[in-house]
Amino acid sequence: MRFKRQEAFRYQFGQPLPCTFRIVRIDNKEIESDKGAAEIHDISPRGMRIKTSLDIPPRPRDIQIEVTFMLNDVEFSFIGTLVWQRKTTGDYYYGLQLLLSFQQEEILIREIKRYAVLHNSRQRP
Repeated sequence: MRFKRQEAFRYQFGQPLPCTFRIVRIDNKEIESDKGAAEIHDISPRGMRIKTSLDIPPRPRDIQIEVTFMLNDVEFSFIGTLVWQRKTTGDYYYGLQLLLSFQQEEILIREIKRYAVLHNSRQRP
């Protein structure tokens, strides 16, 4: 799997990656919600798509959530802004715009590449 350093990419997980999330801000007000369970379906340094059974209407409010997950042996905890919501049978998909530092982006890219290599080699005969 090749990546150009400055080119944006999105990695789609063959098997969704489990995660937890909680709402940390609505509009400009900080809050602490309970954690909810979700799955990450795809991810990039700029955003991710998650699926959960919880309904969180993203508009007209500005909602930020914290998503926590393990990728390889590294725990990540990122803040993202809800951008869109799509309802499916009993579940909701959300698009998040991640608010990452340059260092967080670099670590995430490194671990996505490592994950891709490990999982692609397991699928080969």
